[in-house]
Amino acid sequence: MAENSEERPVAPWAWPGEWVREEKFWRDIGARVLAGVVTAAIVYVGALVLGYLHTPEVGAGVMIVLIGAGALLLGSSGAAVLLGMRTRSRSGAHAVGRVLIGTLLIVLAVALVIGGIVDLVRP
Repeated sequence: MAENSEERPVAPWAWPGEWVREEKFWRDIGARVLAGVVTAAIVYVGALVLGYLHTPEVGAGVMIVLIGAGALLLGSSGAAVLLGMRTRSRSGAHAVGRVLIGTLLIVLAVALVIGGIVDLVRP
């Protein structure tokens, strides 16, 4: 049984030329570069937060971003719990529990922001 292949064999020294013309090659290169950049960024931020690298300006910037993200998450969660009570019944122990949880989340968000400001202002 004879093979009817239209592709002729390519010499090994011509392989790089073939690779450069393929779209799959460039997708693979892009994916690997992006994965490397994301991994390096995560390791760098982790080293800054844990104190292995001593650059106060960048560390302060990372801390501000983390505090802001945490406060936004806690505050929005508390607001969602409190605003979600309108659609549910307001009577009973469930309503009291929701009010307590929502208020606690908002208080934690405010405490996180105040603690971050105090830590950044401290000499």
